Amino acid sequence: MPTIELLAPVAGVAGNAVPLAKRVPTLAGRVVGLLNNSKAGTRPFLDRVEELLRSAHGVSRTIRYDKKAAALPVPDEMLEAAARECEVVINGIAD
Repeated sequence: MPTIELLAPVAGVAGNAVPLAKRVPTLAGRVVGLLNNSKAGTRPFLDRVEELLRSAHGVSRTIRYDKKAAALPVPDEMLEAAARECEVVINGIAD
């Protein structure tokens, strides 16, 4: 009988875990960044998120950031701009 080699598609556990960002007590009056990963469903998803942030959570302003392609990392300049311009950033990932 032939042998089948089974590979598990899991990565090793990183030894340098990064802690979660501190949470803000409220979104009211905050500037929120919305990061679009450039997949087809992300823009309408973030449109709805933006609507809910404004109507239900009192966000004062949103700023959109668009990656060039989903497979590419967020450019350093975009991350720096988001950190400088926003108090909270939501990364939208939708197909």
